[in-house]
Amino acid sequence: MFFITTNAQSFQRFNIDFIKNDKPLAYPLAGGLNCPQLSTVDLNNDGLQDLHVFDRVGNVHLTFLSDGTKYNFAPEYAAHFPDITNWMLLRDYNGDGIMDIFAYSDVPGVDGVMVYTGFYENGHIAFKRFNFNYFYNILSFNLSSGPPVQVYVSKIDYPAIDDVDCDGDLDILTFNVAGGYVEWYANRSVERGFRRDSLIFSLAEDCWGGFFESGFYKRVDLSPTRDGCVRGLDEVTLRHAGSTLLTLDADNDGDKELILGDVSFNNLNYLTNGGDCRNAWIVQQDTAFPNYNTPVELPVFPAAFYLDVNFDNKKDLVVAPNASLISEDQDVLWRYENTGTNAQPRFALRQQDFLVNEMIDLGTGASPAFVDYNADGLLDLVVGNTYAYQSAEDKKAGLFLFQNVGTPTQPKFNLVDEDYLGMSRFSANTYNFAPTFGDLDGDGDLDVLVGEEQGRLFYAENTAGAGKPLAFGQWQYDFQGIDVGISSTPFITDVNRDGLPDLLIGERNGNINYFQNTGTQTNARFNPDPTLAPNTASFGRVDTRVPGFVSGYSAPVLLQVDGNFRLLSGSEVGQIELYRDIEANVYSTFTLETDRVGKVQTGAQSRIALADLNNDGLLEMMVGNQRGGLSAFITNLPSDRTVPTTEPQSDFNIQISPNPVTTILQIFVNEFYHSEKNLQLFNAAGQLLLEKKWLNTQTTLEVNNLPEGVYFLRIEIEGRVQTKKVVLVR
Repeated sequence: MFFITTNAQSFQRFNIDFIKNDKPLAYPLAGGLNCPQLSTVDLNNDGLQDLHVFDRVGNVHLTFLSDGTKYNFAPEYAAHFPDITNWMLLRDYNGDGIMDIFAYSDVPGVDGVMVYTGFYENGHIAFKRFNFNYFYNILSFNLSSGPPVQVYVSKIDYPAIDDVDCDGDLDILTFNVAGGYVEWYANRSVERGFRRDSLIFSLAEDCWGGFFESGFYKRVDLSPTRDGCVRGLDEVTLRHAGSTLLTLDADNDGDKELILGDVSFNNLNYLTNGGDCRNAWIVQQDTAFPNYNTPVELPVFPAAFYLDVNFDNKKDLVVAPNASLISEDQDVLWRYENTGTNAQPRFALRQQDFLVNEMIDLGTGASPAFVDYNADGLLDLVVGNTYAYQSAEDKKAGLFLFQNVGTPTQPKFNLVDEDYLGMSRFSANTYNFAPTFGDLDGDGDLDVLVGEEQGRLFYAENTAGAGKPLAFGQWQYDFQGIDVGISSTPFITDVNRDGLPDLLIGERNGNINYFQNTGTQTNARFNPDPTLAPNTASFGRVDTRVPGFVSGYSAPVLLQVDGNFRLLSGSEVGQIELYRDIEANVYSTFTLETDRVGKVQTGAQSRIALADLNNDGLLEMMVGNQRGGLSAFITNLPSDRTVPTTEPQSDFNIQISPNPVTTILQIFVNEFYHSEKNLQLFNAAGQLLLEKKWLNTQTTLEVNNLPEGVYFLRIEIEGRVQTKKVVLVR
């Protein structure tokens, strides 16, 4: 009996080699990056500074171990970080040598800062929530009169947490709630007789540095006097739209300079501090920093990070976009090497795709599907993306083909086509492509459907024939008039077991649409109205929305286990849901087994594909996410679901030998039936390759003309069906 131990254990990562542009990738399945935030941290307490990356797109943690010369992806350490949203920094506030977390408030509707204290247990870093004497349990300060209020940091900003006043503890710089001015919250724990493990703040200055940022111009307004605060003419009517802050002592005079990013611009503004630790005064600015090298030009809303990423003990500058959906989504980490010193850094641009150049990253969104496109017996991978950023007005979407160049027991994928089937030609009108493959015309080969942003479907017929490399005809848009609203995510399967392929289509709203095939084996027909029986727009009453979200982005996959269906669905928040009790409840309510299969959580808008890639009898799960990346996992789902069975499994016995086989397969049935027996051989993608009828208890099947790989033998006798897995070797 099949069951999933999702609540007891996590699915383990499945390591697969990928090749891009003839180069093996170091961490292809790390999942991509869109708006990364970088910090150094010793993850395993070995004395080396490792790398932590938090991406506000999907709110995910990525962890990399350092060996002193390079980073190695180590996703197991990410599980020890708490749930965070929007932004976080790793800083050591208590001076114990262990990084702590400052992060955006977890109180709905309250902009502020929560803190976690770091410690080590069992050889890895862990965190415990810091408890403040404040009912929101977030960082607060006392006004001159009245109750304490939170230290304000908005969800779209990125604050600076640093020793601003040179007294040895960490302070906070953040824009005020009205915008334009930077507030300095000074840490008063030591001054008030407490140790550094306390966090007691007061508003020390509401116009740190004396400058004003309007957000309309790259330049900020500077105060002409050391103790002054420039007053913006429109400070009352304008509100601050979003900024990022980075502090560093770049001229070795003890006080902090400021690197400022703004949501309105692609550049960084470097502000020189002409004051001192206690009285900051911004006197100069470089609005195209670094103007002595290649200035930052990163659409849009750049954030800067100051840390050593090339292992030379000098802190480098790394710049990333801080705005999701409207900014660069591939070249998202500009690495500037520090060619000077830590006391007086100088920055030189070395690459624009730090870390990302070692990942599969298709921009924004990734929707995977498996198919044997070249009929070599190995399942290949086709991935659609939402789009890749070109400019604010130009975004390119398409299908990416990864050929499996590995073996039946060890897959390896090579990116061979970045515009498979020419889908990018439609990018001017639509995007968010989600492919699926299935035999819609009963000719034994797999046709293709592709979902898209406007809720309709692209269709192309495979004209190759069974067992041959895929060869598609012209694209047809608006397939049979089907329109599910926004973000169609189709899956082809025989839901009602009548031998005809039906359609399940996920969508932005989080429901799943069921379109029953009312045509014939060779001519699939669908009523385009999901609300008219036998269709339903609420298949099993599945709703992948979670509280606080108005959308769900369902992405269904139906598989067969022990003769019964199980439904899996991706979701907007990234968790993968599993349902049972499918057959009798298509128009009623499925049973939710778990809302987090295998504890998989790789980022927002998860989309999944399943296949037995290593011939171990269990399915592997490929998961795409909103950051345009992929992750793979080992599951405990049996792989026999690939055989298109419409009848209940029989109890008669089949023996096959030899298995593995090279040329001729011997097939024996343990009982004699006078009626005709029907034999079919399918490849791992579900394509019908061979068919044979016979009467006796045994027969043979020549397979010497088939490529090496995994196959499935289906035998029907008097309406009863049995299947066997066959391994073909050379």
